[in-house]
Amino acid sequence: MNAKRTQLVAHWATIAVLAGVTLWMTFDVAGFSALLTLLVPDVETVVYPTKPLSTLMAEQVTLVAMASVIALVVGSLLGAVALSRIGRPFRDIIVSVGSLSQMVPSVAIMALAVPVLGYGAEPVVLALVLYSILPIMLNVIAGIEGVPPDAYDASVGMGMSPWQRFFSVQLPLAMPVISGGIKNMLVINVSAATMGAVVAAGGLGMPILAGFHDYNNAYILQGALPAIMLALLLDRLLTSPGELTVEAIT
Repeated sequence: MNAKRTQLVAHWATIAVLAGVTLWMTFDVAGFSALLTLLVPDVETVVYPTKPLSTLMAEQVTLVAMASVIALVVGSLLGAVALSRIGRPFRDIIVSVGSLSQMVPSVAIMALAVPVLGYGAEPVVLALVLYSILPIMLNVIAGIEGVPPDAYDASVGMGMSPWQRFFSVQLPLAMPVISGGIKNMLVINVSAATMGAVVAAGGLGMPILAGFHDYNNAYILQGALPAIMLALLLDRLLTSPGELTVEAIT
């Protein structure tokens, strides 16, 4: 019990530290500039001048949130269809369609979408959604199919309706697996959304792109470090105590 309590305290302490560092990088311009100067002393300008980092972070979070919500809805629906009586014969086709969406490079999707959707957030959201559908769909399928048969049989024996069995038994037992897919999707999307800078969608990719163009490593770090901290923060926030126990055992 003490070991588990210590593990939980360490878990939330890690989250607090990651959140504090992310907020510090985002809002303490002078302090973060001093760190960048220390890391890259050979450049004159260490702060990306076009937009403040707080605005870039807000754009990054908005891109990730929009794409993740849409991917969660679409991926869950496709997973539900694949598990349904009508969709089960077409399960391989549904999964193959989801796999196909990941095979096309995100940059290519954005390039193809720009003539139709224009520059801005829309091509990036489309690319992130297509890239995120598969892990959500597969985890929904794996989670529901991984429900112990004894638990399902017991719910049938209790006279539960199909909807009651799904919401009261199957979905709660499948949530750890589904949550794992959501966590992986969010972490990947935080990094992938930086590519939105190439289609003028804003976000933390803008200083990275400017740093690449101007040979300024400080700009690159200004975009990359907050993105890394945000991804780590989301990863820890969405790690359940049950996963912590498994991690400790393994």
